[in-house]
Amino acid sequence: MNRVPVHRTVLRAGALALAAGAEAVVTLPALAAIRLVRGRAAARRFLYRRLTRRLQKLGPTFVKFAQIAGARRDVLPAELCDELSRLHDSVRPISARQADRAWRQAYGSALPPFLAGLDPVPVAGGSIACVYRGELPDGGGAVALKLKRPGIDSVMRADLALIGRLVRWGERLPQMRGMPMADLVAYVSNAILGQLDLRQEEENVVRLRENLKPVPDVDVPRLHPQWSRPTCLVFDFVEGLDTRTPETLPGPVRARLASAVLSAAHKMMFVDGFVHCDPHPGNIYLLPGGDDGSGGRAVILDAGYSVRLPDEVRKLIGEFFAGLASGDGRRCGEIMLASMANVGRDCDTEAFVSDIAALVERSAGPGRDFAMAPFGNGVFEVQSAHRLYASSDFAFPIMSLMILESTVRGLWPEADFQQVGAARLP
Repeated sequence: MNRVPVHRTVLRAGALALAAGAEAVVTLPALAAIRLVRGRAAARRFLYRRLTRRLQKLGPTFVKFAQIAGARRDVLPAELCDELSRLHDSVRPISARQADRAWRQAYGSALPPFLAGLDPVPVAGGSIACVYRGELPDGGGAVALKLKRPGIDSVMRADLALIGRLVRWGERLPQMRGMPMADLVAYVSNAILGQLDLRQEEENVVRLRENLKPVPDVDVPRLHPQWSRPTCLVFDFVEGLDTRTPETLPGPVRARLASAVLSAAHKMMFVDGFVHCDPHPGNIYLLPGGDDGSGGRAVILDAGYSVRLPDEVRKLIGEFFAGLASGDGRRCGEIMLASMANVGRDCDTEAFVSDIAALVERSAGPGRDFAMAPFGNGVFEVQSAHRLYASSDFAFPIMSLMILESTVRGLWPEADFQQVGAARLP
């Protein structure tokens, strides 16, 4: 990550502090009044809505972290996750004036020259870009244009630099000693900053689409490089994307398509080592097929937030999930020990492996109703107890799988997520 001047970080910290203070002045009295008149439940809902709105105003960095947090229903209240989930594809869009400036920056005119028409209202708004629908001339069909928000680079870099400094200071606290939090935040920050480079995303999309071609029932929309620019990507427009679609599909169709998403995750994580790290519900959709809901397919969007796993890490994670599926807890413990960022001479490595093995025995294996999120929390507790922490290369893909599990269970609640490590293509 490029170094951000200290003065810019300080200015951003001051702006954030002022924003938090202003929000508190408005929200706290209203919160107290609502609690008194309408009760705790209404006050909670009001607080969560205000928090979500404030995160939008703070900018794309906070929206991105909120999107990740919103998938952790095992940690955060369900009502808060419902509010944060709105940030997946309905972040406040850029203004018409900003959009006009962004179109002119990308194409030199307010209407991209290859279009016959452009809907001025975006169909989706993300933390980095907004998506617009455009019409090709002579009945050529519709395209989706992912237009980067103007002016976000400097703000996002300052935010991430500030978070990095805060975490490095926090590592000095006794309770955080030994935790590679700065390393993990730097890893996440570099992945997030990769989303600012739409040319990099262009390469990611082409690669992801090619990698997932062998997976039945899974599509990645085609990119049009001849029309794309450094601040705007152009894709085939996919009609009918709606997070509510799974509720309308027959159970067998939902189960089949959820299984297809798991097969795609297996291919990304354990075969290709090229991982889509933002698998929230705003990036994975189901589409019905026939009138009866049969057929259908899963659509995966937005490859900007992707990482390449080192071969050794890819193999270790593959062995780890194979151990989970078979219930081989000791092997899982040994793999986790091999992934540790640092192992001191005074560490009781045998006790660590035994504790992981016991956790796996309670949580995974044949016949177990495995859930990635509580299992991941259990792993963190064992790591904290022994002050042993996985390297970022190993820990970050596991975090992505925890988000994916929440998404897949939204598609089909009965999905057996531990099979992601054992999935095989037909």
